[in-house]
Amino acid sequence: MLKVLRLEFLFSRRQLLIVLAIFTAYFAYMAARIDSPRVFVVTTSLMIGLSMPFVILGREDKFKTAALVCSLPVRRSTVVLGKYVATWAAIGLGLAYAIAVTAVLPFTKFRVAEVLTGKALLVSLFLISLIFAVILPFTLRFGLTGIIILLVSTQLLGVLALALTSVLGGGRNSLLRAVFGTAERALRSLLSHEATAGFVLTLIGAIAAVSAASLFISRALYARREF
Repeated sequence: MLKVLRLEFLFSRRQLLIVLAIFTAYFAYMAARIDSPRVFVVTTSLMIGLSMPFVILGREDKFKTAALVCSLPVRRSTVVLGKYVATWAAIGLGLAYAIAVTAVLPFTKFRVAEVLTGKALLVSLFLISLIFAVILPFTLRFGLTGIIILLVSTQLLGVLALALTSVLGGGRNSLLRAVFGTAERALRSLLSHEATAGFVLTLIGAIAAVSAASLFISRALYARREF
């Protein structure tokens, strides 16, 4: 697997540097606008969770490197595991870089120490793992086509949600409002929950379970991919 990780780094280093430059501008802007560490945790998780898998896995189709990696004397399941490890490493570095950039900026509107708590970092990793778990199976199986399918499907769902909201109208019997309200309350509860030992262990278990399920599905899908 070390050969796979080494190739992933060599193939992705230029793209990662470009993403870091974009991150610098993005987090500088967010630090000047956001005064809530909770909002920072959510926006940072979304940004990193969406960008890092696309950068590492989308590069494969552009430069046709997947066939080269799979030509190594390793099993495809090991290749998938290597991609997961490489992407999680990139996510960890991206999260650390985001916090470091925000910490050194003189115009940051919130105390970075509030983001450096164990609970805040675990919540961020949990949110990233949810995004990560959906994106990776798509991109591993279909490459850039999978990314396009995922983005188009998301946009279509958004259009459908707006259309249903317009048709159903009102507020009392709006199923969509109930769903979005439930999601919002769940997120608020997650961010404001007391950092008890049970809560922390539950978060760690949830991150591990989501990642393991995504890895299992990705292995099955990648085994069927032809190059």
